[in-house]
Amino acid sequence: MDTNTNDSAFPSYVDLDKFLVKHDSNFVWLLMATILSCGWIIYLTYYNSRNIGLILTLIINRLYKNGYIHIGSFSFSVLSGKVMFRDVYYINEDMSIRIQDGFLIFRWWKVYNPKQKQHDPKAETRLYVTVNGFEFHVYNRTDLYSRLQETFGLEPTLTGHKKGEEPDETLNSVSITTESPDPASSWRSLIPVIKVNISTGRLAFGNHYLPQTLCVHFDDAFLTYTTKPPSSHLDQFMHIVKGSVENVRVMLVPSPRYLGLQNDEPPRLMGEGFVVMQSNDVDIYYYMDEPGLVTEDVENGEAEGCSEARNSRICPPAGGWTSSAAKAPISTTAPGPIGRGTVCGSSSCRLTSSP
Repeated sequence: MDTNTNDSAFPSYVDLDKFLVKHDSNFVWLLMATILSCGWIIYLTYYNSRNIGLILTLIINRLYKNGYIHIGSFSFSVLSGKVMFRDVYYINEDMSIRIQDGFLIFRWWKVYNPKQKQHDPKAETRLYVTVNGFEFHVYNRTDLYSRLQETFGLEPTLTGHKKGEEPDETLNSVSITTESPDPASSWRSLIPVIKVNISTGRLAFGNHYLPQTLCVHFDDAFLTYTTKPPSSHLDQFMHIVKGSVENVRVMLVPSPRYLGLQNDEPPRLMGEGFVVMQSNDVDIYYYMDEPGLVTEDVENGEAEGCSEARNSRICPPAGGWTSSAAKAPISTTAPGPIGRGTVCGSSSCRLTSSP
């Protein structure tokens, strides 16, 4: 009896073939194909991008050891040149970058002209990036604190800088490599202009050891990146970022986990904290030279083509930024982005590094 029950529960191949012939096998195969197609479409729609993001996260973190990179989902389309991502963040001991979602479009169908000028700001945009929910938080400066510990002879407690590492002593063994003068060999000839749109961004500077954290909120940012010739013939090129930011608000927000005493309290709080600056529209212009390696002959003024360097001081790499809000300039009081810089308090400042 048990044998007959098992035989009836698991039909043989012959019985299955007779059943399909008797009940119109074409309809059965169509039904199975429909069910499998629906399952495959559901997988591609909801789970494929997440699985690709998980695989990319595992591979990147296996190869990259200076932080943690997470990709929630990742998908791409070859025909439209579109790459979409979601829930992306990068965390290390000094800062964190988080992106809620976004996409980038590479217009590969645009005709590539190798003879196109690299420093043409009016060139066509081949790369377009859109980001939603951008957050950038700086909460530590491990490399600087490590160098201070080494300078004052303290026991190293941070991992940002190895003890005994002297970058100046290794400069003599560095091979001089500069960008090729051929325009076709540079990535800037392929992508001369990059446009970036950011919707809802936040910049934060501080940690729980400080009573206040400086936060910069904005709703929309429309930025354009390009390059132009450097201010000095010794440099390679100059980075240019210009654009406009809407609904900007700079605030001092109390740090959530700060346990110390707060001596200077802000005069008033509006919402999350004390508002330092607020504007509906801010125009920004940022520039920075890409430094080039200066040979010993040029530095000493002994090269044949250095008559300009003999008569005047060699111009170091320059960098600075200009911002204006509601047709009124905003003063900048930040050090130069390249090495040791000067501090200025005007609407347009030129920050240069010390020789």
